[in-house]
Amino acid sequence: MAAAALTSGKPASADSRKWMESGEWNNGWNVAVHPSVNADEFYGQYTKNKELWDTLFSYLATLDLDSLPVGRIDLVPGRCWIKMSEYTPRAAEDVNIEQHHNFIDLQYTLRGNEKMGYGHDVRVKHEYNPKKDVAHFDADSVDWYVAGPEAFFLFFPTDYHQPSVRLTDEPGVSRKLVCKIEYL
Repeated sequence: MAAAALTSGKPASADSRKWMESGEWNNGWNVAVHPSVNADEFYGQYTKNKELWDTLFSYLATLDLDSLPVGRIDLVPGRCWIKMSEYTPRAAEDVNIEQHHNFIDLQYTLRGNEKMGYGHDVRVKHEYNPKKDVAHFDADSVDWYVAGPEAFFLFFPTDYHQPSVRLTDEPGVSRKLVCKIEYL
């Protein structure tokens, strides 16, 4: 099931889906968008904040992500930053389902044993913390998608997402890029 159906209750428009799949937005960063991403929301946010998205994608196109040091880089202070992390994914029951109000998450797993989830029928577990821009939830069900170097995920404020979850019982370290992009 596509994220558009998960988040908006309707499939993405054909125009938004075609735009997303065309890659005309990527500014040379040639990584696919995961098919679960809400194409209408991506198109809307990109057109509202094109300069910021172009700055991000142009910058990502210049990086060797395999050798980028772990840590944070502020691209546009207060509006867009990237963070490279290495960590051991955890079991689903040990990872919160989260939602953000002010920022979009771009999550790209370069390597690791990881999956991402979209939660449904959620209940508040921890109220929204404006300083951290996050609220945590429990969900009656979660749709899971394998995360890997083939594609990145975008999680919008309408998405209750569960990142950094171990795909199998095999141990291992994931290397992931998370970009925070201002939500308009």
